[in-house]
Amino acid sequence: MHFGTDLDLFNALDEGVVATDPLGCILFVNPAAERMFGRGAAELVGQPLDVVIPEGSREAHRRHVEDFRQSGARSRMMGQRSGIQGRRGDGSVFEAEASISRSRIGGSEVLLAIIRDVSARKAEEARLLASEQKHRAILDTCSDAILLADADSGRITEVNPQAAALFGCSMDDLLGRHQSELHPLEDRRRLSQAFREHLEIGRVLVPDATIQRDDGTVVPVEITARPTRIGGVRTLVGFFRDVTHHRERERELIEAREAAMAATRSKTTFLANISHELRTPLNAVIGMSEMIGGEFFGPAGHPKYAEYGRDIRDSGSHLLDIINDILDLSRLEMGKLVLHETEVDLAELVDLACRTMAPLIEENGLVCTQRVTPEARRLHADRRAVRQMLLNLLSNAVKHTPAGGRVTVIATCTGSDGEVTLSVADTGRGIDPERLADVTQPFNSGADPSDRGPGGTGLGLAITKGLIERHGGRLEIAGRSVGGTSVRLVFPGNRARPDRGEAPRD
Repeated sequence: MHFGTDLDLFNALDEGVVATDPLGCILFVNPAAERMFGRGAAELVGQPLDVVIPEGSREAHRRHVEDFRQSGARSRMMGQRSGIQGRRGDGSVFEAEASISRSRIGGSEVLLAIIRDVSARKAEEARLLASEQKHRAILDTCSDAILLADADSGRITEVNPQAAALFGCSMDDLLGRHQSELHPLEDRRRLSQAFREHLEIGRVLVPDATIQRDDGTVVPVEITARPTRIGGVRTLVGFFRDVTHHRERERELIEAREAAMAATRSKTTFLANISHELRTPLNAVIGMSEMIGGEFFGPAGHPKYAEYGRDIRDSGSHLLDIINDILDLSRLEMGKLVLHETEVDLAELVDLACRTMAPLIEENGLVCTQRVTPEARRLHADRRAVRQMLLNLLSNAVKHTPAGGRVTVIATCTGSDGEVTLSVADTGRGIDPERLADVTQPFNSGADPSDRGPGGTGLGLAITKGLIERHGGRLEIAGRSVGGTSVRLVFPGNRARPDRGEAPRD
């Protein structure tokens, strides 16, 4: 059957046109249909319509066509039927839409289908749907409140459920509000100014913002926002994080720190005051007991009385030393210890400290050696403080070294910046590694039950550490791993003074 020019007018259409007889045999295809199906007219005309329909859809398609024929309707437009699929010559399947109409051409009934390939559109719709689903999933699952606002008008255009929870209202209640209405009245001008300034650089970060809930409650928040374009509209995407818990935690930490500092000040002040109060009567006790023990005004009447007087003097002197240590520690902790810095001769000071400790060294059967190198001999420091540090370290070394052991004092320059190191080493049992971190803490004398010799308050190393740090230096301790204990006082290089040529003391 040939229709001549009756169907030629469809050749110029961009949509594919397929004409079939009532039995579904293809009578005509236009060039657009040829391109759509990837087959020429010579190949398609005379073939059943099934050749351009995927096998799985053929039965359903036949039913739709038969329903149309039986309905008596003249046409069925695109959209009145759900999407259909077409099959190309290479076997690939594409999405399509079609309208169908009945007509008589050349005296014969013809079914005309106008077909549109919508694969690209469907793919774009699927991509947009996936993007929307991803966008919504991000909004809904993010723990922060997210609000989107038109950057030009400032009106809220989209929010997530967390935003509604933060502001204590529904999501619909937030839509259309101006972004400034989210904040307390007194903060709006400041936050609007901050937003304008930050928008110029493309990012907003306001760590100390506040929002006002619908019930009037003011909540501290951290806001991070960034302008972007969504659908061609300049949009401000803002993340609001409730920092109430963090602020409460910060406040608690500050209060705890202030309370601890106040307690420390109170303790230090108490120790300083009570120590001063104790020194006056204690000096009198020491003085009177010394006169009794020395029988300055005649015999005591019984030898034991003189012995008791000396015991009282020794105990009083020991107690006075403890009180002086407490005073020194208090001044260090309160930052009130003033250094009187001069040029110190370390060789002379080391020799003086060793001679001071000589009776105790001899009593314990120890050997003490000293060495001060020329470059380390002169030091800019507080003489009394350096002497006290030396005596503290020597006292510890003697206390913890068994008879026949050795105590060594060395002063030398080390390091590229000329640090002055003053070390006191012994051959005792050393300090257990797990105790190294604690030995400079105050009142630690009872930490090691194996210590030999008289007890103490455990303030010596704490005071020494404080004094060396006041000089800008540091205290270093090496324990048992080196066979004994070595404690080093490291003074910064700028405290060293050039030697004037005197021979070092050995």
